[in-house]
Amino acid sequence: RTLHWAAQLGLDALALGGNLADPERLGYWTEEICRAIAEKVQTAGLEVGIMMLHNVTPRIILGKPGRDEDIAKVIRSIRAAGAAGYPVVEYNFYNHRAVEAYGWRPGRGGASYVDYVDARVRSLAPLPDVGRPTAEETWDRMRYFLEAVVPVAEQAGVRLALHPNDPPPPVSRGAAQVIQSFEGMKKLIELVPSVANGITFCQGSFAEWGVDVVEAIHYFGSRDKIHHVHYRNPRGTFPNYVEPFIDEGDTDMFLAMKAYRDVDYRFTLCSDHVPKMTDDIGNGLIGRAYNHGYIKAMIQAVNRLD
Repeated sequence: RTLHWAAQLGLDALALGGNLADPERLGYWTEEICRAIAEKVQTAGLEVGIMMLHNVTPRIILGKPGRDEDIAKVIRSIRAAGAAGYPVVEYNFYNHRAVEAYGWRPGRGGASYVDYVDARVRSLAPLPDVGRPTAEETWDRMRYFLEAVVPVAEQAGVRLALHPNDPPPPVSRGAAQVIQSFEGMKKLIELVPSVANGITFCQGSFAEWGVDVVEAIHYFGSRDKIHHVHYRNPRGTFPNYVEPFIDEGDTDMFLAMKAYRDVDYRFTLCSDHVPKMTDDIGNGLIGRAYNHGYIKAMIQAVNRLD
């Protein structure tokens, strides 16, 4: 049903969850399964635009025994993705994600919006299995991971897209979060220089940091480092913000789309963090349909500028 929904909306490509390609829970993707997914998607006239790596494990992120075995599985997944023609794979690198600070508030027409209030998480104790990793330790562990996987991705013709730490507290339950600022994202792309080492440009994250979104698009896009986009529009900035409909946030979404055109961005633009609508279907498909229509309209609008 979701494939038909996407085709009827006129989408070109899909962002998929990585567990789809590991049905036997091997801990890695196989070329056979990745190709089978691509072929199924193509029956609806679509492509696989990006797949989320599901096996960047806590052992890798926290530098625990067994991380080399887990990195070997990530490498297998990247090679399988490349063999199946996937252009981009996405991943996260959180010591701890501060989801305890999320809540809900009423929105337009009775919809429900996610909000973030940092005070909800500030007093929570560190988790025993995470501890208190520092920023320096986290950067060292990320470098270790990237030095292993980036050359493989480059050879396989796959681009890596690291999503920012979202929500963005610099310390979450005692654990440092390093991909939570403009400077952190700059450091990431310089950590292991390669055409394959890039980012998911989550507009919501950049806006939550109080960053000029258009300036940031030009910075990373002019360096060919934007490998995926979450085109969303929060209201407010850290430590307190809300995630409303795409037309209600603080960012000028037309200027943002124009910036992607200006830097010749050519990968996927994805709907993200959609409000919960009454009588919705599937995984928020009504709200996502609204967002995708908005995205397509913005693309058409900026392409009329010439």
